[in-house]
Amino acid sequence: MKIAIDIGHAHGTGARGNGYEEHALSSVIGGHLAALLTEAGHKPEIIDFESMSNKADLNATVDRVNCSDHELLISLHCDSAVSTARGAHLCYISSKGKALADCIAAPLCVLMPGRASSTVKRSDLYILRATRPVAVLVECGFISNTADAQVLAKQPQLIAEAISKGILNSIG
Repeated sequence: MKIAIDIGHAHGTGARGNGYEEHALSSVIGGHLAALLTEAGHKPEIIDFESMSNKADLNATVDRVNCSDHELLISLHCDSAVSTARGAHLCYISSKGKALADCIAAPLCVLMPGRASSTVKRSDLYILRATRPVAVLVECGFISNTADAQVLAKQPQLIAEAISKGILNSIG
């Protein structure tokens, strides 16, 4: 299966916290995820327009995904808020997206707990609305929370393993 892995924000345009930047952390998680999906026999493609503005990056990502034969889109992000906010969650728009989000949330939200809802329907997110494949946006944790930031920065492979496990469980 061909799977698009979107590094959710261009360099310097996303969340910051605890000395970390969203693009840098999402890029490392994305690299681990691509390796795991390749090992499982799939064809991941990392999509990253790191030197563009955030809007240009988003538009270029949507164009790339829609001009290809990707069957899934995983958009990787890190949240930022008050330092007490923590945990991962996934956003989806379609019923197939919800099924994928639920499968990924099962292992990821055990690793990165703290959210009241592990999946949320979001029709306002362009990356979910405008792309053709089944898509989910993965908020891997809060970069602004010390505990989450430590896992995001020091153990990104664990986050990638949880996401990969969920994807593989979803597609059988």
